[in-house]
Amino acid sequence: MNAFGNFLYSLRKERRMTQQELADRLGVTNKAVSKWETGEAFPETAQLIPIADTFGVTVDELLRGGRN
Repeated sequence: MNAFGNFLYSLRKERRMTQQELADRLGVTNKAVSKWETGEAFPETAQLIPIADTFGVTVDELLRGGRN
């Protein structure tokens, strides 16, 4: 995993959200969420704001992999 993936995983777990629930909310597959969390892939730029909004963090925090 990378910093982004670890942070996304921890945010999702804090909200007791499954990968499928996050995927449904963002309009992607659960496999895409899994790849983001493991560092195999990175979300498209257009997904960063919805992800940040979902978890109440900034895009900067997402990209840096932690809260400021």
